[in-house]
Amino acid sequence: MEHYGKVGVVGLGYVGLTLAAALSNVGYSVLGLDIDSRKIERLQQTYTPDIYEPGLCEALQGNRDKVEFTCDYDRVMKECDDILVTIGTPIGEDKKPCFQDLDKVVAAIGKRLRRGQLIILKSTVTPGTTENVSRELEKCSGLISGHDFHIAFCPERTIEGLAMHELYTLPKIVGAMNQEDCARAVSIIRRLGGEVLQVSSPRVAEMCKLVDNLYRAVNVAMANEVGAICEKLGIDAYEVVTAVNKAYERTHIFRPGLGADGPCLTKDPELLRFSGRQMGVDTKVIDASITKNEEATLRVASIVSEYLQSTKITRPVVSFIGLAFKGFPETDDVRGSPASKIYQVLKRDLNMVQFRFHDPIVRRFLDKPVYRNLEECVDGSNVVIFLTNHQSLMNADAETIFRRAGRPLLLVDCWHNVTNRDGMNLGDKNIRILRIGDGRF
Repeated sequence: MEHYGKVGVVGLGYVGLTLAAALSNVGYSVLGLDIDSRKIERLQQTYTPDIYEPGLCEALQGNRDKVEFTCDYDRVMKECDDILVTIGTPIGEDKKPCFQDLDKVVAAIGKRLRRGQLIILKSTVTPGTTENVSRELEKCSGLISGHDFHIAFCPERTIEGLAMHELYTLPKIVGAMNQEDCARAVSIIRRLGGEVLQVSSPRVAEMCKLVDNLYRAVNVAMANEVGAICEKLGIDAYEVVTAVNKAYERTHIFRPGLGADGPCLTKDPELLRFSGRQMGVDTKVIDASITKNEEATLRVASIVSEYLQSTKITRPVVSFIGLAFKGFPETDDVRGSPASKIYQVLKRDLNMVQFRFHDPIVRRFLDKPVYRNLEECVDGSNVVIFLTNHQSLMNADAETIFRRAGRPLLLVDCWHNVTNRDGMNLGDKNIRILRIGDGRF
């Protein structure tokens, strides 16, 4: 394999650590930086990631000679001519972007920036951020962007669970403020594989990432609205969606379930809405999708709360099945997950409730222990909520669940996980079943 030199990766979360591993796999020496000293120490000693991602551990451990980890900015900026920034950019409680961590990284890089270095931003940001970063780097370093140093934006577009595959296969979008900066960034990115799409500016590339995830968020919102209508009509939205998607190749509607949850689909529409409002743009479609997606997830919390209040069970047991923000492709990431959102509401609104948790991959949930076995988790439960479509949680047998669960019982089946309709005891008045998008129950 050809050896390309050393690159720096700043921020070693889900995006940064997989990127570092992928870059080492294609021939780069990689110096990964994170301010979490415990994470760095563990990686230095074991090359074992603290996140679940198929293929990641094998890549890190197979490239010990090419991957190093540090907390030292001086070292990164001295040894690496090309630095990729993968710092998280969350939204605050006020729904505004929080770029404080990114600002700190930019300041740290700017103080140490050398002539000829390339900075590639991969963090999800509002359009115009790369230009702002460029000006800040100039201010901190005294160097001139596009002349003394180079900067570009290349959004990360992989999904958790397939990152170590998609990093090599997905098309990459690169935007910069001049052709030289863009060409320099493309020379790094293209070695990962897949088509590289050069756009006219970093603003275009920044917008592409937000629009990509907005498309999904709007589709999720529409699917859940369709599902709510089908519930009232007494029909199954899954049957409707399957038939429509099969009959019309130009149509691809998602299946109803929960809202657009997780660290990206929750955040990115908010970033785009914030950007639009800053420029006086009416964002009715984005507004509606955000509202509908919030309602779709929290609707489950309201149903469970109303059920427990009406049944007046002395000490009810509520079992959460599926804790990550998505089930397929599988991940252990619980950031912004439906389970976390629903749990926080129920914990706030209800007293004397015993909560249980089960997930095929997640081992601890909000510092709570997780049952390894589904049947043990639902044993004696009064509410059982299926919250992800993880493969091992699909085709759960209704008869087994109802035999183990307590009475009265509410089953909330968000992804049509439960099968064996004959075993659902539909005539039992002590059992209530809510199957999202299915009005036949």
